[in-house]
Amino acid sequence: MYMSTTANSSDLFDFSSSLEWRGYRRADGRVGIRNHRIVLSIVALTDRLAATIASMDHEALCVTGAFSRGLQRADERLVERFIQSVLTHPNVGAALVITHDMASADHLAKVVKVSIPVEYLAFMNCDGRGNAVKIGGEKLQMLATRQNALEQQRTVVGPGDVSMALECGGSDVSSSICSNPVIGDICDFIVTSGGLAVVSETAEFIGAEAVFNDRCHDQVTRKAALDFIGYRIALMEQDSGKDYRGTNPTQENIAGGLTTLIEKSMGAVSKTGTTNFISALEYGMSPNSPGLHFMDTPFFSPVSLTGMMMAGCNFGLFAMGVFNPSGNPLCPVIKICGNPETLRHWSDDIDVELDDYFTGKLDRVGAQLAVLSKMNMVFNGAVTASEAIGEGQFMLPRLKDAL
Repeated sequence: MYMSTTANSSDLFDFSSSLEWRGYRRADGRVGIRNHRIVLSIVALTDRLAATIASMDHEALCVTGAFSRGLQRADERLVERFIQSVLTHPNVGAALVITHDMASADHLAKVVKVSIPVEYLAFMNCDGRGNAVKIGGEKLQMLATRQNALEQQRTVVGPGDVSMALECGGSDVSSSICSNPVIGDICDFIVTSGGLAVVSETAEFIGAEAVFNDRCHDQVTRKAALDFIGYRIALMEQDSGKDYRGTNPTQENIAGGLTTLIEKSMGAVSKTGTTNFISALEYGMSPNSPGLHFMDTPFFSPVSLTGMMMAGCNFGLFAMGVFNPSGNPLCPVIKICGNPETLRHWSDDIDVELDDYFTGKLDRVGAQLAVLSKMNMVFNGAVTASEAIGEGQFMLPRLKDAL
């Protein structure tokens, strides 16, 4: 059977032109592919209350992060950035914000500028948990009415409105030569169409530093990206006393057929396609322009997905070899796999099956079109496997000890 070794971008453009991409155009020009009504808890003390209130509305999405109080300033700023990014995320159409006290509610109302309906509930001002649940339910119902009154409808958008998170997990031979390269083709198409893509997990680039030497837009971006890699290497060596290059690939990766760190890293990097990196972002920062961006994050997928959600990504492509259950509730991820063994056990949790491409029964263009078709369906409202089961967490990098 034939298996193409090169992407044909003209096929993607021709196929995409036959599709109708639809999303929610926000006041700031960004496009949401969801119109979630959320219940956001800003501190662990109110997480349970938020979950209880959200359960009263089958359309509501609960957003919690088990955040602490009394944080050191850097960590406090990161949590504040998370709150800001959630309330302004293009996939959010209305929000009930649960705070511990009225001072926090007043502060957020002043500093977070949003264009969607928002209500605040201060737990300590509610005269009992039962009353807090009652008031929260009433506020959530009020939000639903306000949101419905806006009559927000999906409108025609295009691939240039895509803001895409790039993720991979359980790396093996199939993800290195199948899922990741196909995602790279889609990344090139989206970026060339005027869209945006963000890739993270800095450790995935250890051993593939030459990619930044060749593909960074300018010297500032190149230096920042390489500095992020150097910092991660030093941090891991300081923490464990081991050379990261000598402890990777992991036993899981080796069992999947990978033999060296460079082999693993180059497979992971292939999901970025061939366009230049135009910026190197700190964790959770939003890009200033379309194009391909690198973000410095730890290598735990829930943490990296949270960071890319904070950057405003409206959906993600997730390549896997061995199964990985990670997702993100606000940034739907399309899971793509070509490993026949993984698909045999986990097909109900994977969105695009590329085992025929991996085994040579499907050509490269066919694999690309399968992914692009699924993307278009998700843009038009189809739920991903992770969304269907409510999979995903909001998780920031490990916080420092509270004061």
